[in-house]
Amino acid sequence: MKRIPLFYFLFVCLFGSNAQIVNIENRRIYEDTSGWSGALDAGFAVTQNSPDILYSGNLRPRVQYKTRKNHFLLISDLNYTASNKTTYANSGMSHFRYARRIRNSAWKWEAYTQIQYNQLLNQRVRYLIGTGPRWKFIDTNNVRFFVGTSTFWEYEELTEDGIINDNFRSSTYLSWFIRTKTGFSFSGTTYYQPRWDKFSDFRFSGQYSVNQAITKRLDMRIEFNLYYDSAPPVNVRKTVFSSSAGIHLRLGE
Repeated sequence: MKRIPLFYFLFVCLFGSNAQIVNIENRRIYEDTSGWSGALDAGFAVTQNSPDILYSGNLRPRVQYKTRKNHFLLISDLNYTASNKTTYANSGMSHFRYARRIRNSAWKWEAYTQIQYNQLLNQRVRYLIGTGPRWKFIDTNNVRFFVGTSTFWEYEELTEDGIINDNFRSSTYLSWFIRTKTGFSFSGTTYYQPRWDKFSDFRFSGQYSVNQAITKRLDMRIEFNLYYDSAPPVNVRKTVFSSSAGIHLRLGE
């Protein structure tokens, strides 16, 4: 049996679980001021796994423009892992979202579109477009809660047998951030996406993070991600999860 590098399984756990449902909540840039803002995450690694050398890279830019009434957000996510002879993982995604505040309320109306591909999910291409409301029903310095729902149309071509999925889904999410005076914080996002014509065909995604301040500059962090697809593509698992623990050190002023 061909030996599969350990890094491949790590890649599946860390990136594969979010391939169908993209967590937009943890990509938003929460700035109080209007105008442009953005961020860029990138990485590259080389691993010797005799006799092959394994290459891995990722690129995750995001940019937003915000006013009192309007909010534009564009994010992308590219990942690639291969050896000299084999490509183990190749995925990409771009997501654009526009939100318009309804009068001066805590409600916004959002419209979005997304395009992606993912080798691990046998996905040649997936395209979607959707719209729906978003409500910020708690907003303080230490507690924030958001809920949103939308309907989107998706078109997906799979590499296996040329299968094409063309349907409508509902997408409902709950997102929150809670912080206490003791330095403890808990944040998370839960998504539920059933097909409108077949509710037994649904996707569920949960991403959760717990932080505890140890000192003024040092935090301990635990994260857990879960993804479930009741009707996944051929040779793709229904349930994928990952967990991690580590520390976060803040430098400078």
